[in-house]
Amino acid sequence: MNFAEQIRDFTSQQASKMIVELLERITDKRLVQLTYLGEKLTGDEEVLGAIRSVRNMLESPTHSTKELFYKVLNHVPKKNRVKIFHTLFNNAWFKGGKIRDFYEQNYGFRPPFIMILSPTWRCNLRCTGCYTLGQQRHPGLEYDLVKRILREAQELGIYFITILGGEPFMYPHLFQMFEEHPGIFFQVYTNGTLMDREKADRIAELGNAAVVVSCEGYEEETDRWRGKGVYRKIMDAMDYVKEARIILGSSATVTRYNVETVASDEFIDTLVDKGVAAQMYFLYLPVNGEGDINLMVTPEQRDFLRRQVIKFRREKPLFVLDFWNDGPHVEGCIAGGRRYFHINANGDVEPCVYTHIAEHNIRDVSLGEALDGKLFRCIRNKVPHNSNHLRPCMIIDNPHVYRKVIEESGAYFTHPGAEEVVTDMAKEMDDYAEKFGVLADKVWQEEYLNQTQ
Repeated sequence: MNFAEQIRDFTSQQASKMIVELLERITDKRLVQLTYLGEKLTGDEEVLGAIRSVRNMLESPTHSTKELFYKVLNHVPKKNRVKIFHTLFNNAWFKGGKIRDFYEQNYGFRPPFIMILSPTWRCNLRCTGCYTLGQQRHPGLEYDLVKRILREAQELGIYFITILGGEPFMYPHLFQMFEEHPGIFFQVYTNGTLMDREKADRIAELGNAAVVVSCEGYEEETDRWRGKGVYRKIMDAMDYVKEARIILGSSATVTRYNVETVASDEFIDTLVDKGVAAQMYFLYLPVNGEGDINLMVTPEQRDFLRRQVIKFRREKPLFVLDFWNDGPHVEGCIAGGRRYFHINANGDVEPCVYTHIAEHNIRDVSLGEALDGKLFRCIRNKVPHNSNHLRPCMIIDNPHVYRKVIEESGAYFTHPGAEEVVTDMAKEMDDYAEKFGVLADKVWQEEYLNQTQ
C-alpha cells in the first residue's frame, strides 16, 4: 500500500468511526433514513438490493430486524464495530462496489461480492456426507499463494472472504491471514471442536472476523452426523465466541433426518439464547464420490424448511439464509462468480463449494482470468437455470444443465469420484429434480407468481 492509499484508508476508517458513533445514538427513524443515504453512495445493484431489503424489513412493524440490529450493536465492542463497518460495509459494499462497477464496464464481467476460500482440507472430524470426505490429508494452500489470492481479490473489489475447510483452525496461518489483511472481513466456518477462549480472544482482538459454528440439531442429531461428544464441544465453542463478543453464526447441513429439528422454533430459540446472530441452512448434496441420495430432504421437507425460514425472518431476532429456497430473492443460482465462487485446498477454482468442477487452478492463472473463463461464463449465461426460481440449482434441480455446462466448457472434475453425480447417479438426480419440480412449480405459481400478477 503506497502513501496515498494509506491516507485514503485512514480517512475511510475515520469516517467509519464517525458513523459507528452516530449509530450508537440512532433512533428507528434515523436508521431507515441511513438506508436512503446508503443508496446514494453506491450504484452497485447487489448492494442497492441488499439496502432496500434491509429497509423493507426495518419499516415492517412486525419484523425482528431492528431487534437484531440493536442486539449486534450492543454486543460487539466499539473498536470492533468500527472495524466491521470499515471492512464489511465501507470496503465490501461501497468501495468494492465501485471497483466491481469498473470491471463490469471495462472488462465485460462483474467480480462477485464474496469469495469462498478453503486453505486446507485437513480436519479432525470425519462427518457423514462431508463434501471433502477422503481429501483431508491434502497439504492445502501455501500461505504465499493465499496472500496473492487475497491481494488479487481486493484488486477486483472483493472484501468479503468466507473461510472453509476441512477445519480452518487446522490451517497454521489462519490468524496471520486475519492480521495481515485488516481491510478484509472474514467469515470462518468451523466445526467448533478446536475453539477455546484463547482463540476466541485472539479473533476478538483482531476484530475483522465472524465465526460460524456448524450444528446439525441437538445432541442426538449432531453426534450422529459428526461423532460422539461433538455437540457438547460445539456448545462450549459458542459460549467462548459469545463471551469474547464476536459476531456468532451457526450453520446446519440439512438432511431428511434432521430437517424437522433444525427448522423448528425451539431449535432457533436455543441458538438465539446462545448468542447466534445468523443461521445458515445448507442442503445435503451427494457430491463427495460416496453420495447417498437417501440423505437428501424430500420435496415436502424442503418446502417445510422454506416456510419456516419465512416465519423465522418475521419473528426471530437473527439473520437467516437458505441457499436453495432463497432462489427467488437472487433470481436463481449465485454460483460461477455471479455472486460467489470457491477456491479449494488444491487451488482449483470451482463455481461453488458443491460444484466440484473447474477450468483453472489458481496457481496457473490470475483470479480475474479464472472468473472470466469459459466455465464461469457458461454458467452465468445460463442463469437462471429454471424460470421457477425455487428450482435454482444446476446439480439437484436442473441436472441436465450441469451436464451441459461440463460438456460445453470442457471442465475437469476436481477430485476422484466427483463425476459420480453426473454418471452413476444421473438417473437418481433426474428423478429427484422431477419430483421436487412438481411441488415447486405448484408453490411458485400459487405463492410467487400470483402475488405479482
